Amino acid sequence: AVDVGTPSNGFQEWDVTTPVRFHGFEGLDTSRGTFVESPKLVCFGHRWRLRIYPGGETNSDDGMVGVFLRNMSKESIEVEWCFTVKSPDGREVAACDGKFYKSLFAPNSSDGNSWGRKNFAKRPDIVSALVAGALVVEVQMKRAGSNLPNPVPFIAENPFCNMMLKVFMDDESADVVLEVRDGDEQAHVQFHAHRVILKQCAPVLAELCGSGGASVSITDVKPEIFRHMLCYVYGGKVQEEDLKSHAKEIIEAANRFGVVNLKLEAEASYVKSTTMGVDNV
Repeated sequence: AVDVGTPSNGFQEWDVTTPVRFHGFEGLDTSRGTFVESPKLVCFGHRWRLRIYPGGETNSDDGMVGVFLRNMSKESIEVEWCFTVKSPDGREVAACDGKFYKSLFAPNSSDGNSWGRKNFAKRPDIVSALVAGALVVEVQMKRAGSNLPNPVPFIAENPFCNMMLKVFMDDESADVVLEVRDGDEQAHVQFHAHRVILKQCAPVLAELCGSGGASVSITDVKPEIFRHMLCYVYGGKVQEEDLKSHAKEIIEAANRFGVVNLKLEAEASYVKSTTMGVDNV
């Protein structure tokens, strides 16, 4: 389920497959053409948003609510889709004429990336089906031409990795500065980090940082290699090209600072791209 807005205290779960909930529906702006969108959802490898027009889309009839599904990915896709609104007791109040529609959704920011029903249902009918003040729209999708008996549900994307990456090198929230230089080089590069993250993902590096002190000096590792490793610690991905080009250095750094999974990935990449012989064993 996807919640748009803050659920009221009286909201309870009810038996639908993939509900998208718009809380406080009656309080939403009913000006024609004004819409509210859900967070991004993932289905068939594409990102989507569900958009509702509480007072109708620009071309809707008077008193009608509009509902549209939007493709937010860079690739087009053909799917069959359907919207349904049910009352709390399971009675169907509104649907897409009781059938699936087949549409080719164009890439994001292109004409044709949004399909739906400008006259999905009368507003009074929608209001009568609210659940603790929330409009619950069941979205069903399946690949065009498939014979799957059951519609494939939306899967909300876990935002944790993106949230972690947002604090990567964030000097405001960081509690330790890592001053990295290679060998005898005088200049160093600063990396801002968080002890609690290092403790979980790079335990050896966390031990070097200790529990106090604003900065820690780290030598004998190239700053660019250290950046790859630290970004990985924060949920980032080292590109395959970089793994191939700097495999040995990344393996050494990951092993030195306790980033086990990165070490394994780099080793796998090294073995895959290197012809083993006496000189490199």
